[in-house]
Amino acid sequence: MVETVGKKAVAYFRFAKVDIAERHTFGDKPQFTQVEALAKRLMAEFGAGKYDAVHVAYMRFVSNARQVPEVMQLLPLSAPQSSGAASANYEFSPSGAEILGDLLPKSVVVSLFQAFNDSAVSEHVMRMVSMKAATDNAGALGRTIRRNYNRARQARITTELTEIVSGAAALE
Repeated sequence: MVETVGKKAVAYFRFAKVDIAERHTFGDKPQFTQVEALAKRLMAEFGAGKYDAVHVAYMRFVSNARQVPEVMQLLPLSAPQSSGAASANYEFSPSGAEILGDLLPKSVVVSLFQAFNDSAVSEHVMRMVSMKAATDNAGALGRTIRRNYNRARQARITTELTEIVSGAAALE
């Protein structure tokens, strides 16, 4: 089952002839409350057994010059890779189950919100880069047009001067 966010995702899946179950629109600046509602619905449906896993494909922002397409497994959550260090026993208050019951849903919401923000930032950076390229190209085109105009004007002036001098020489 595929759910999309944004026009480009809809266009891609239509082109690929993949059915889209639901389309979401969060705009240029995703709101936390909207993403939270989506994440809670996905968690509830995952908990009810509707999905085996939930994956999110998005553009991860690395730098202005680099954005990386990435697929993140949102659900089920996976344990981080251990570094082989010895584990210690800790005593929690409230209990570990209560802490996990509170933190894991928040972790899912924050991860999804981060993915939407990374995608939005990546899109804005690419727009900024393309606008700078367009501005630079327009400036270069303007300089080329100005140079060609000045060359044509200078050629016309030179031709007129040559005709005047030739006409004066013919009268002598």
